[in-house]
Amino acid sequence: MSESVHQNVVAIGLLVLAALFLVLGAVRTYKVYDNDDNDFAAFGLLTFNRVSDRHLVEDATFSGVVRKGDKLYSTYDRMQPRGKKACPT
Repeated sequence: MSESVHQNVVAIGLLVLAALFLVLGAVRTYKVYDNDDNDFAAFGLLTFNRVSDRHLVEDATFSGVVRKGDKLYSTYDRMQPRGKKACPT
């Protein structure tokens, strides 16, 4: 096998791997639990929202999601309309 063919095989393999990671990031969702100050917390029920990978990155950048133990918690009300957030710096 010549060096050129070897490089092409490696390049195609990396391209397929990159496409796989893009698809995985587009379909993966996370459970983000609401704050404990809701009515259901008194009964031991934790309410959550499914958040896409893209929204999780955006929320984590602007302190909208915090991690406590193994769970992710929202720091704001997700039922409110979304708008631009101030930069934390």
